[in-house]
Amino acid sequence: MELTVVGTGRMGAAFVKRAAQLGHKVYAWNRTRGRLEGLPATPISRPSEARGPVAVFVADDEALLSLVDEVGGDAVFLMGTYSLAGAAAARRALAARGIGVLASPIVGGPGNVERGDAIYIVGGDAEVYSRYSKLFAELGRIMHVGEFEKAVVLKLAYNSLLIGTVAVLGEAASMAAAHGIPPSQFKELLSQTIFKEIGSVYIDRMYSDEPGTFALRHAGKDVRYATAAAAGRSSTVVLSAVRSLYEMLEVLGYGDSYYIRAGILESKRK
Repeated sequence: MELTVVGTGRMGAAFVKRAAQLGHKVYAWNRTRGRLEGLPATPISRPSEARGPVAVFVADDEALLSLVDEVGGDAVFLMGTYSLAGAAAARRALAARGIGVLASPIVGGPGNVERGDAIYIVGGDAEVYSRYSKLFAELGRIMHVGEFEKAVVLKLAYNSLLIGTVAVLGEAASMAAAHGIPPSQFKELLSQTIFKEIGSVYIDRMYSDEPGTFALRHAGKDVRYATAAAAGRSSTVVLSAVRSLYEMLEVLGYGDSYYIRAGILESKRK
């Protein structure tokens, strides 16, 4: 099958590699052309040259809406994390051009995408999903939720839970450290509780020098989108607090930091 990837940051690049490994002919476009180098894909000069289904991985609503009037292809899969309003606007613009759309955001990181164990939350045009369900089954694990909006909101709900959880985890670890308790000892306690998996995955990463795969500014964007989706429908007390934390950290210059360090960054300044 021919398919196209629009946006080749870490997630888009991993998707290119996964699709190529499966034997598909992959085309790719990125605003920064250098990000196409070394990928097993044929570069295209503009989104209008896209072929087959188009997997979109651009960073935010603004980038998404800037290309919906131009992108070609047979169908569009919105695989990034977008606001409910932004995704709906993109869907309307593409539908007006006769292009079917699926919301198919991914749960998991680049490594999960490459290995084929990422989760694709899929909703939208039933005919488009029927046409490409086999492709999705090859790519990873599928959670088909039917409605377009549900797929968008489920990803926002998941991301807000994850982002909020690691922020609180970091602050808890910092509180312990402020009283002379090393992160390793806090992790040992968590290993004997229901927080075992969270501690084992995140504590060491928080205090390491690894650059990470998801910047704090992108996590902050996701929390803003989640807060907007919740507004007027459910409580936003905790979401708003997490949003304020990330906005403050961005103002302080931490936007490019690994998002899981949000809870310990302020403590490091003291």
